[in-house]
Amino acid sequence: MLKIQATSLFALASLFVPALRADQGLITHKALSLDMALAMAHGSLDKCRAMNYKCAITVLDATGRTIIELQDDGASLHRIEVSHKKAYTALVYRRPSKDQVQNWSKKTQEGIPLQEGTLPSPPVEGTIAMGGGLPIIVDKDTIGAIAVSGGPNWDEDENMAKAGIAKVADKLK
Repeated sequence: MLKIQATSLFALASLFVPALRADQGLITHKALSLDMALAMAHGSLDKCRAMNYKCAITVLDATGRTIIELQDDGASLHRIEVSHKKAYTALVYRRPSKDQVQNWSKKTQEGIPLQEGTLPSPPVEGTIAMGGGLPIIVDKDTIGAIAVSGGPNWDEDENMAKAGIAKVADKLK
């Protein structure tokens, strides 16, 4: 009787193995095109210029590679590096970089010892504790990030990044 049950279980399990293996083939995903990244960057740049800010804008793909970086005439030298790190922070943590900074700040205020992986400052190389970066999310998938550096505060930088996303919002579906 036990042998029959084991054989039956094996036969039943073998019916599901092909279905599981079929799902292990190619992975399809949405990705930002260069044209979409350009439109986003120009949307942010237009907002920066309308507010008389000299900014830099970075758009990254889902793997963290730079699709485009723009630096407006007269922008400070460090703006490109800062916008890149803001975008990378938003991408890595899949949330606005300002939210991640607040999370790190909250961790330092807790009176308990930090657990591994919950460092209060940027623990991932290339991230930065500054707001102004936003993940680009489609159907719960983070397909890239955009960030602005050059406004008077993080909220303004984030609003200028939002203007870039808004420029292509109808295509992010």
